[in-house]
Amino acid sequence: MPLTPEQVQELKKQLRTQVQNLPEVQKKAAQQQIDEMSDEAIESMLEQQKSKEPQKPIFRAVIGGDVPSKKIDENKDSIAVLDIRPISKGHTIIILKSAVTSVKAIPTPAFALAKKISKKLQSKLKATSVEIQTESKFGEIILNIIPIYDKPLNLSSPRIEMSEEELFKIQRKLATIKKPKVIKLDKKPKNSNIIKLKRRIP
Repeated sequence: MPLTPEQVQELKKQLRTQVQNLPEVQKKAAQQQIDEMSDEAIESMLEQQKSKEPQKPIFRAVIGGDVPSKKIDENKDSIAVLDIRPISKGHTIIILKSAVTSVKAIPTPAFALAKKISKKLQSKLKATSVEIQTESKFGEIILNIIPIYDKPLNLSSPRIEMSEEELFKIQRKLATIKKPKVIKLDKKPKNSNIIKLKRRIP
């Protein structure tokens, strides 16, 4: 059954999301290739994908570590990662470790994490205020934490393109990363009672 123009556009949109983490030059080339794909090419690709193993939904892949992400923080119920196409600098999404499809099903610790990140965005990135909005995306509910700097913003506000380097700098400012323990090595050999024998001349 042929795809409708709306379905083709939605598939292209999903493909564009999948190439966001590529280096800038490769990303532009991939996006151009996606834009130029014919409806037939999209249908053919869809058929090929159906014949392969089913792919994990994007947020499940982020939770499982199959897709790289800029993680900021986490708790037992959810993780907070930077949005790769943010509405404003520091825009963070909270993904639940167990997917939910209703706002009422969001566990309280996820909102607690959202509040914690909000405070961090105000202290570290000097946001004047923060918007916390729920959104249904890829079949599950996520939380958006949108820092406000000068003008009001919401989920329909335009997105901004950010380089990998810019996202990494924001991650370093916001991330709660435990410092690794430094193990000191004893330089002295354990067995200091080694008897040195004189060299024997045959």
